[in-house]
Amino acid sequence: MNEFRAALLKKFQDHRVVFWYDEKNELREQFDELDISGIEKIHVTGNEFQVKYQVNVTNPKTQHLLYFSAPKPANEENWLLDMELMHTIFHTDQESMILQEIGLEQYFKELVANHIEYFKSKWRISKLRALIKKDDDYREIKEKMLAVTFGSEHIGWASFIHAHALAFTNANDKVDQELVRFNLHEYYWQEIKTRYQYQSESPAIYDFLIDVFSKILRVENRLEKTSDSQLLISLWKDSLKYRDSFAKISDKIAYDLDIESTLEGKSLLHLENDDLFQLSDMKIIQLLTDGIINRELSHEKVIGFTKLRHNKFWYSEFKHFYESIDYASEIISLIQKYENLKFESWDSGVKEYSDNLFQIDLLYRKFIWSYQKTNQNMILFDVSEKVEKMYSNDWLLNVNNNWQVIVDNLELWPSKDYHAQSKLFDNHIKSYIDQKLRLFIIISDGLRFECGYELSKMLHAENRYDANIDYMVTGIPSYTQMGMASMLPHKQMTLKENSELILLDGQTSSGIKPRRKILDKIPGIRATAVSSEDIMKMNSATEGRKFVKDHDLIYIYHDRIDDTGDEITSEAKVFDAVDDELEYLVGLIKKISNMNGQHMLVTSDHGFIYQNQPLEDSDFTDAKITGDIWKEKRRYVIGTNLEAESSVKKFTSKQVGLEGDVDILIPKSINRIRKRGSGSRYTHGGSSLQEIVIPLIKISKGRQDTVSKVGIDIIQTTDRITTNILAISFIQTDLVTDSILSREMRAGIYSSDNELLSDLMTYNFDISQGRERQREVKHRFTLNSQVIGKYKNKRVFLVLEEPIDGTSKWKKYKKFGYNMNISFTNDFDEF
Repeated sequence: MNEFRAALLKKFQDHRVVFWYDEKNELREQFDELDISGIEKIHVTGNEFQVKYQVNVTNPKTQHLLYFSAPKPANEENWLLDMELMHTIFHTDQESMILQEIGLEQYFKELVANHIEYFKSKWRISKLRALIKKDDDYREIKEKMLAVTFGSEHIGWASFIHAHALAFTNANDKVDQELVRFNLHEYYWQEIKTRYQYQSESPAIYDFLIDVFSKILRVENRLEKTSDSQLLISLWKDSLKYRDSFAKISDKIAYDLDIESTLEGKSLLHLENDDLFQLSDMKIIQLLTDGIINRELSHEKVIGFTKLRHNKFWYSEFKHFYESIDYASEIISLIQKYENLKFESWDSGVKEYSDNLFQIDLLYRKFIWSYQKTNQNMILFDVSEKVEKMYSNDWLLNVNNNWQVIVDNLELWPSKDYHAQSKLFDNHIKSYIDQKLRLFIIISDGLRFECGYELSKMLHAENRYDANIDYMVTGIPSYTQMGMASMLPHKQMTLKENSELILLDGQTSSGIKPRRKILDKIPGIRATAVSSEDIMKMNSATEGRKFVKDHDLIYIYHDRIDDTGDEITSEAKVFDAVDDELEYLVGLIKKISNMNGQHMLVTSDHGFIYQNQPLEDSDFTDAKITGDIWKEKRRYVIGTNLEAESSVKKFTSKQVGLEGDVDILIPKSINRIRKRGSGSRYTHGGSSLQEIVIPLIKISKGRQDTVSKVGIDIIQTTDRITTNILAISFIQTDLVTDSILSREMRAGIYSSDNELLSDLMTYNFDISQGRERQREVKHRFTLNSQVIGKYKNKRVFLVLEEPIDGTSKWKKYKKFGYNMNISFTNDFDEF
């Protein structure tokens, strides 16, 4: 009874009068028991004229159920035919009840009968009803039945196949069983045969996918045209829901078809756009590393190849491999450029390092970090060995041997120069104080110049932050107590006897509390010292702003890099520590900004030397040191009456700007002093450029936007699409700079009702040099031949989208209109 009631109520939603013919008079009891509020029941038994008058004249607004306990009369004998044609008939056979529940007309009765097992589920009927439209034809209804069966997100053959492949990778044969049970199996595979030219006596999803992959492989060799197969794969890789199943299927097919053998002998040029198998990326990586080691590929060519891979499916799997290759190629190129560099003077040397040479140390750090992220994969072993040898011997040792000539000729360490670390307060901080500007000094222990440079680049990418980097030169020895003390206001610096501690005007400077006491003595200035951890714990809007309001000058200290590198058990992780520290400092700067801090300086106490591979015996000095040794480290010795051989450079305390009568020994170049129980790969304290040149980043937070993104346009030579391939040239209108950032873009061809008609192109536009036409990126969009007919002579659109930050969603950037004017001859496959 409930089924009858529900079906009738659905009819009455659209009609005032419903006709019910009970041919065998089997449902009279159900009619009599039926009671629906607002609906008047009439049993029609030879009283047609009375019924017509009652329905149309007496109660013209009332809903009526007209019940006939006899067969439907022929039209010429049906006195109520005009009313019947105006309204609707209620059918009570199984197929008709289903059609009425879904909302389809009776001429689909055969379709329901052919697939009756499908309609035995209320859940499937409900899902299908939500998809059905009144003007759907047989094919559209069957496609929607398949969408429900597969549970696919979209109604389309690519989505059905992707869902089918997912089920296969999960060893789930339920879909295959249901296709047979619902009598959809033959229709499904016939459509696939037509759309993808798939031939098989016993069709199956994996067999079909092997066929698709094989066709695309042949296309790469230009043997045949299979645009729909290529589009199927392209959409599969772009699908968040199904991309993992593509990876699994690809790997299985690669094994079954022995793709590894197929790739043997292939060149980079042949493989540069291949995106079917991760084996292709492995082969490309091998060829690139061979080309670098054998000097067969210039850095420009290496970058060109790796850039092409950035937007390929497997790039995320091999990101650190490609980054390692990029860094290796560039560092080798730069070392070859600068390996014979000679320094003319102290000033020109530190300036050349802070302008250019630091990039080699930065690239080495980035290479080692990326290489470690690959789990030091053997495929990169040879290129890693080459980088290590060139960095240690041709660069680090060579450049500091040349720099040592300058250091050896020094009479006085330049501790009074403008760029001297000891002049930070007088030459930089005081100008803020004189302007009555609140200033924050962030001192990150061990942040060498190249790390500061990367931090400044990160800040440039943050909106409303202005960051300018300069350099300072540390005192000697270049160790923590010396550097931290130098940056505090003072008149005299003295080494405490029998230690390496620094006294400022007779007062200890080691630790935050003593430094706070020194700052308290600055006349007329509310100054303090605090750890960065204490700052990060504060609530920005309450205690943070109150703390800031009470001070004019705030020194903030953090120790991650040096703390990691100084321990023999953790020194190998120092580049990880740098990466963490840079992210931490950006967060700290934002925290200070939220506390109403607008002006900041970021600097360091010293730099460092790091070599990832264990040192060789020749990296240590065997100098015999005599005298009263107060402190001995890998890179310096402090004491009195010190003497040693020529492998070390001796300074007196007066030569380095210290009070008292103390001697300081520094191993020349990058040599270390032999010392048990301490790390040797990470070290500092000496006079190498990497140890003494440190960053000074001046940061201000403004109210106006400081960054934008590059513009993207296209060269549109026509507004007509005449084939199923549309070649588009994208133009990056601006160069990437510190204030103009790269823009990630996704593009595809869509109908006016937002149906995707082509593959999707994703690309990160990050070109930083070259004229406009050199910033051209081309892509050939493949249109789905199965939907072309639907949109012939209609307007379609090339839509450019960019990601919404922090989400997986995209927003429209630009769109360009085209008329779809593809000739009917393009519907035929090539002969």
